Amino acid sequence: MNDSTEEEDKKFGIDLKIILIGNVSTGKTSIIDRYVKNIFNEKCKATIGPNFSHKIIKKNGVIFRLQFWDIPGQDRTPSLTSIFCRDSHGVVFCCEVNDQKSLEDISIWKKSLESFKDIKDLPVILLENKCDLLGDNEEKYNENINETIKFAENNNIDKVFRTSAKIDYNIENAMSFLIDEITKTLKEDDIKIDNSILSNNSKKLSKNSYNKNDKAQKCC
Repeated sequence: MNDSTEEEDKKFGIDLKIILIGNVSTGKTSIIDRYVKNIFNEKCKATIGPNFSHKIIKKNGVIFRLQFWDIPGQDRTPSLTSIFCRDSHGVVFCCEVNDQKSLEDISIWKKSLESFKDIKDLPVILLENKCDLLGDNEEKYNENINETIKFAENNNIDKVFRTSAKIDYNIENAMSFLIDEITKTLKEDDIKIDNSILSNNSKKLSKNSYNKNDKAQKCC
Protein backbone atom coordinates (compact mmCIF):
# COMPACT_ATOMS: atom_id res chain seq x y z
CA MET A 1 0.00 0.00 0.00
CA ASN A 2 1.46 3.38 -0.97
CA ASP A 3 1.59 6.43 1.25
CA SER A 4 -1.25 8.22 -0.54
CA THR A 5 -3.60 5.28 -0.01
CA GLU A 6 -2.66 5.06 3.65
CA GLU A 7 -3.29 8.78 4.05
CA GLU A 8 -6.67 8.41 2.34
CA ASP A 9 -7.67 5.62 4.75
CA LYS A 10 -6.96 7.89 7.71
CA LYS A 11 -9.71 10.24 6.56
CA PHE A 12 -12.48 7.82 7.38
CA GLY A 13 -13.75 6.54 10.68
CA ILE A 14 -15.42 3.56 9.04
CA ASP A 15 -17.20 2.51 5.84
CA LEU A 16 -20.93 1.97 6.30
CA LYS A 17 -22.76 -0.19 3.76
CA ILE A 18 -26.42 0.70 3.34
CA ILE A 19 -28.70 -1.31 1.05
CA LEU A 20 -31.85 0.04 -0.63
CA ILE A 21 -34.71 -2.35 -1.30
CA GLY A 22 -38.05 -1.75 -2.99
CA ASN A 23 -40.12 -2.14 -6.12
CA VAL A 24 -39.12 -0.70 -9.45
CA SER A 25 -40.15 2.96 -9.81
CA THR A 26 -40.42 3.66 -6.08
CA GLY A 27 -37.56 6.15 -6.48
CA LYS A 28 -34.59 4.39 -4.87
CA THR A 29 -32.09 5.80 -7.35
CA SER A 30 -33.62 9.26 -7.13
CA ILE A 31 -33.44 9.19 -3.34
CA ILE A 32 -29.73 8.41 -3.42
CA ASP A 33 -29.04 10.94 -6.17
CA ARG A 34 -30.76 13.59 -4.07
CA TYR A 35 -28.92 12.66 -0.89
CA VAL A 36 -25.48 12.12 -2.42
CA LYS A 37 -25.43 14.64 -5.30
CA ASN A 38 -28.42 16.89 -4.51
CA ILE A 39 -29.84 16.32 -7.99
CA PHE A 40 -33.14 15.02 -9.37
CA ASN A 41 -33.64 13.58 -12.84
CA GLU A 42 -37.22 13.59 -14.11
CA LYS A 43 -36.29 10.98 -16.72
CA CYS A 44 -34.51 8.58 -14.39
CA LYS A 45 -34.66 5.06 -15.83
CA ALA A 46 -35.20 1.84 -13.91
CA THR A 47 -31.99 0.39 -12.50
CA ILE A 48 -30.97 -2.74 -14.43
CA GLY A 49 -28.00 -3.85 -12.33
CA PRO A 50 -26.85 -2.98 -8.82
CA ASN A 51 -26.07 0.72 -8.53
CA PHE A 52 -23.39 1.97 -6.13
CA SER A 53 -22.91 5.46 -4.71
CA HIS A 54 -20.98 6.87 -1.79
CA LYS A 55 -20.95 9.97 0.36
CA ILE A 56 -18.49 11.17 2.98
CA ILE A 57 -19.94 12.78 6.09
CA LYS A 58 -18.86 13.81 9.54
CA LYS A 59 -21.19 12.94 12.40
CA ASN A 60 -20.54 13.36 16.11
CA GLY A 61 -16.89 14.06 15.41
CA VAL A 62 -16.39 10.92 13.31
CA ILE A 63 -15.78 10.64 9.56
CA PHE A 64 -17.92 8.08 7.73
CA ARG A 65 -17.94 6.94 4.12
CA LEU A 66 -21.48 5.81 3.31
CA GLN A 67 -21.72 3.15 0.62
CA PHE A 68 -25.19 2.87 -0.92
CA TRP A 69 -26.17 -0.31 -2.74
CA ASP A 70 -29.27 0.24 -4.87
CA ILE A 71 -30.62 -3.26 -5.56
CA PRO A 72 -32.86 -3.37 -8.68
CA GLY A 73 -36.04 -5.17 -9.63
CA GLN A 74 -37.31 -6.69 -6.41
CA ASP A 75 -40.89 -6.67 -7.68
CA ARG A 76 -39.84 -9.05 -10.45
CA THR A 77 -37.89 -11.29 -8.06
CA PRO A 78 -39.19 -10.75 -4.52
CA SER A 79 -36.22 -12.20 -2.70
CA LEU A 80 -32.80 -11.10 -1.55
CA THR A 81 -29.42 -12.74 -1.94
CA SER A 82 -26.62 -12.76 0.60
CA ILE A 83 -24.13 -11.36 -1.93
CA PHE A 84 -26.00 -8.03 -1.89
CA CYS A 85 -26.67 -7.99 1.83
CA ARG A 86 -23.38 -9.30 3.18
CA ASP A 87 -21.50 -6.92 5.51
CA SER A 88 -24.34 -4.39 5.51
CA HIS A 89 -24.80 -1.92 8.35
CA GLY A 90 -28.31 -0.63 7.60
CA VAL A 91 -31.34 -1.05 5.36
CA VAL A 92 -33.60 1.43 3.57
CA PHE A 93 -36.91 0.03 2.33
CA CYS A 94 -38.66 2.18 -0.27
CA CYS A 95 -42.28 2.22 -1.33
CA GLU A 96 -44.45 4.71 -3.21
CA VAL A 97 -47.04 6.64 -1.26
CA ASN A 98 -49.82 5.87 -3.78
CA ASP A 99 -48.85 2.24 -4.45
CA GLN A 100 -50.15 -0.17 -1.83
CA LYS A 101 -48.46 -3.20 -3.44
CA SER A 102 -45.06 -1.54 -3.16
CA LEU A 103 -45.66 -1.34 0.60
CA GLU A 104 -47.00 -4.86 0.99
CA ASP A 105 -44.07 -6.39 -0.93
CA ILE A 106 -41.65 -5.05 1.66
CA SER A 107 -42.83 -7.66 4.15
CA ILE A 108 -41.56 -10.38 1.77
CA TRP A 109 -38.06 -8.91 1.58
CA LYS A 110 -38.01 -8.21 5.30
CA LYS A 111 -38.53 -11.92 5.92
CA SER A 112 -35.84 -12.72 3.37
CA LEU A 113 -33.49 -10.29 5.12
CA GLU A 114 -34.15 -11.93 8.47
CA SER A 115 -33.09 -15.30 7.03
CA PHE A 116 -29.50 -14.06 6.90
CA LYS A 117 -28.25 -14.63 10.41
CA ASP A 118 -25.48 -12.01 10.39
CA ILE A 119 -27.70 -9.12 9.24
CA LYS A 120 -31.18 -9.88 10.52
CA ASP A 121 -30.95 -7.30 13.31
CA LEU A 122 -29.73 -4.34 11.25
CA PRO A 123 -31.24 -0.87 11.74
CA VAL A 124 -34.09 -0.51 9.22
CA ILE A 125 -36.11 2.46 8.00
CA LEU A 126 -38.98 2.75 5.54
CA LEU A 127 -39.26 5.63 3.09
CA GLU A 128 -42.76 6.22 1.75
CA ASN A 129 -41.54 8.15 -1.26
CA LYS A 130 -43.13 10.52 -3.80
CA CYS A 131 -45.26 12.29 -1.20
CA ASP A 132 -45.24 15.34 -3.50
CA LEU A 133 -47.90 13.49 -5.52
CA LEU A 134 -50.33 14.04 -2.63
CA GLY A 135 -50.30 17.79 -3.19
CA ASP A 136 -51.29 20.26 -0.48
CA ASN A 137 -54.43 18.45 0.67
CA GLU A 138 -53.69 17.63 4.31
CA GLU A 139 -56.56 15.13 4.55
CA LYS A 140 -55.27 13.23 1.55
CA TYR A 141 -51.71 13.51 2.85
CA ASN A 142 -52.66 11.78 6.11
CA GLU A 143 -54.88 9.19 4.44
CA ASN A 144 -53.96 5.61 5.38
CA ILE A 145 -51.05 6.79 7.53
CA ASN A 146 -52.14 4.57 10.41
CA GLU A 147 -51.98 1.58 8.09
CA THR A 148 -48.36 2.39 7.25
CA ILE A 149 -47.52 2.83 10.93
CA LYS A 150 -49.11 -0.53 11.77
CA PHE A 151 -47.20 -2.14 8.91
CA ALA A 152 -43.93 -0.80 10.34
CA GLU A 153 -44.74 -2.16 13.80
CA ASN A 154 -45.66 -5.59 12.45
CA ASN A 155 -42.45 -5.80 10.41
CA ASN A 156 -40.08 -4.51 13.09
CA ILE A 157 -39.10 -1.40 11.12
CA ASP A 158 -37.43 1.25 13.25
CA LYS A 159 -38.94 4.34 11.67
CA VAL A 160 -41.08 5.53 8.78
CA PHE A 161 -40.46 8.71 6.81
CA ARG A 162 -42.55 10.22 4.07
CA THR A 163 -40.10 11.57 1.51
CA SER A 164 -39.86 13.18 -1.89
CA ALA A 165 -36.69 13.10 -3.95
CA LYS A 166 -38.28 15.52 -6.38
CA ILE A 167 -38.80 18.36 -3.89
CA ASP A 168 -35.99 17.25 -1.55
CA TYR A 169 -38.29 16.52 1.37
CA ASN A 170 -37.20 14.65 4.51
CA ILE A 171 -34.45 12.53 2.93
CA GLU A 172 -31.68 14.15 4.95
CA ASN A 173 -33.67 13.56 8.15
CA ALA A 174 -34.25 9.91 7.30
CA MET A 175 -30.58 9.22 6.55
CA SER A 176 -29.47 11.09 9.65
CA PHE A 177 -31.70 8.89 11.80
CA LEU A 178 -30.46 5.70 10.14
CA ILE A 179 -26.81 6.65 10.59
CA ASP A 180 -27.45 7.44 14.26
CA GLU A 181 -28.97 3.98 14.71
CA ILE A 182 -26.06 2.33 12.89
CA THR A 183 -23.43 4.08 14.98
CA LYS A 184 -25.06 2.71 18.13
CA THR A 185 -24.15 -0.77 16.91
CA LEU A 186 -20.47 0.03 16.26
CA LYS A 187 -17.63 -0.67 18.62
CA GLU A 188 -15.50 2.28 19.64
CA ASP A 189 -12.33 0.51 18.49
CA ASP A 190 -13.74 0.33 14.94
CA ILE A 191 -13.78 4.09 14.56
CA LYS A 192 -10.89 6.45 13.83
CA ILE A 193 -11.70 10.00 14.84
CA ASP A 194 -10.48 12.89 12.71
CA ASN A 195 -11.88 16.27 13.69
CA SER A 196 -10.00 18.13 10.96
CA ILE A 197 -12.04 16.92 7.98
CA LEU A 198 -15.50 18.07 6.94
CA SER A 199 -18.02 20.08 8.90
CA ASN A 200 -21.09 18.56 10.47
CA ASN A 201 -23.96 19.53 8.19
CA SER A 202 -26.43 16.93 9.37
CA LYS A 203 -29.85 18.40 10.16
CA LYS A 204 -31.90 17.75 13.26
CA LEU A 205 -34.60 15.15 12.90
CA SER A 206 -38.04 16.35 12.00
CA LYS A 207 -40.65 15.91 14.70
CA ASN A 208 -42.94 14.59 11.99
CA SER A 209 -41.64 11.02 11.97
CA TYR A 210 -42.70 7.67 13.33
CA ASN A 211 -40.63 5.67 15.78
CA LYS A 212 -41.73 2.14 16.65
CA ASN A 213 -40.82 2.88 20.27
CA ASP A 214 -42.90 6.05 20.38
CA LYS A 215 -46.44 5.39 19.23
CA ALA A 216 -47.44 8.97 19.98
CA GLN A 217 -45.47 10.17 16.96
CA LYS A 218 -46.81 10.23 13.45
CA CYS A 219 -45.16 9.49 10.15
CA CYS A 220 -43.63 12.55 8.56
